[in-house]
Amino acid sequence: MSHPYDPNAPAGQPGTPDGAWAPPQGGAPPQGGAPGAPQQQPTKSGAKKWLPIGGAVVAAGVIGIGSLTGWFGAGASEVGDCIQTQGTTDYEVVDCGADEAQYKIVGIDDQEMTYSEFEAAPAEDFCADFFEETEYVLWEGTTETEPGTIYCAASV
Repeated sequence: MSHPYDPNAPAGQPGTPDGAWAPPQGGAPPQGGAPGAPQQQPTKSGAKKWLPIGGAVVAAGVIGIGSLTGWFGAGASEVGDCIQTQGTTDYEVVDCGADEAQYKIVGIDDQEMTYSEFEAAPAEDFCADFFEETEYVLWEGTTETEPGTIYCAASV
């Protein structure tokens, strides 16, 4: 059987019989079905979905714990704070008008040292600038093996 020749008709693609369909040059036919059908988007794995959420939760936890334990300076004492001692090595900041207030921080010693250095040093080595007022000396730090701050306190 013969086909009529039309000079204005597009020519067939090389290697295909006249009129046969061939994929466009430069690429394969679209994945996921017939030409023109919508493409399916790849789904994220469980780990890829939860990683950003988990990271945000961990970051919030670190910030929350840090603010409670004083990592970010939130728990550090300041001059003017009143304290109540709790045992021989611990204290808490209290309202200066409260009955529990025993001492008021009147100054901060210039030197910083570990807790073991603080314990070994004579009391006369601390709070020289606040000598007349100081009745109680406190050490505050994040760990006993790192340098901490020395506070000078007077009775309320």
